[in-house]
Amino acid sequence: MQALAQWLRDLVRGGIGAEDVRRPETWEAIAERLWDAQAQGVARQLTAIGGMLQREPDWSPRLLEAISRLHLLVESYARLDELPPDQQADLRTAVGFTEKQANLLQQNGTHDLWLALGRRTELNEERLSVQRTWLLGLQTGKMALLLDYAHPAAFGKSLDRSFPPATWLQTACVYFPSAYPLRALAKNRQSVAATLTDLPHAHLTLRAAFAAYADALSVNPWLERFPMLVSHLVPFYENGALALADSNGDALSTAPLEPMSLARLLAVSGGAPITVFGEYDGRIFLPLSAFAKERLVPL
Repeated sequence: MQALAQWLRDLVRGGIGAEDVRRPETWEAIAERLWDAQAQGVARQLTAIGGMLQREPDWSPRLLEAISRLHLLVESYARLDELPPDQQADLRTAVGFTEKQANLLQQNGTHDLWLALGRRTELNEERLSVQRTWLLGLQTGKMALLLDYAHPAAFGKSLDRSFPPATWLQTACVYFPSAYPLRALAKNRQSVAATLTDLPHAHLTLRAAFAAYADALSVNPWLERFPMLVSHLVPFYENGALALADSNGDALSTAPLEPMSLARLLAVSGGAPITVFGEYDGRIFLPLSAFAKERLVPL
């Protein structure tokens, strides 16, 4: 981490417009050192920056933001012992430390009727399949994130599909230590199809949702994805891209959707306001499910 801090200082001194900054091998070299040091979280960020520089035509603002966050990370890690325990846990997670799940499952956890709101599966920088399943506690209003991993080439090892979207179960979820707890383990994952008349705990406006996101970042600046549930949204097209507008006229840009996912979203709405759940990364919103007429539709 000390070597990364010096590397970042040298990078800024040389200027982010320097020729070697956009070369993938520049970022791969320092990322390899972090992989070797078991700092997987930081290594993934460095690898992601290298990929972003190849994809984005207007990359300089995003690069400046990314290296600023890395600088904050390494400076915070140098002062780890001065932070409260929950913030220490968030920082260690961002760096790449892991928690023993067996120890967590011995805790009582939060008991609730949990509804699976949405699911996303993708490959990460280590070529592992990562599945994110988002839950909503219908009584507590808490969000919980179940993470599952599998290597595509690993024989007999697959992702846990036992809690698909639009199902629910009564169980306890045990949260990983955090100043803003999201990731959790469900003690039971045998769910049943959900019968809904309403979807509670949704933000009524985009401004309220953004305020909740700001509150979350204020205690855990390392959040990569924020679960966002907003009601009274109407899909529309702006400059050829899909967006969502609320009753105040505020709009939220969405990530590109697969054709079938887009068709489902537009069909659920039919031009009328709906409730939408998805992941927000501070720049763009990825819809994962939509709710209308007592039905939750995975996208």
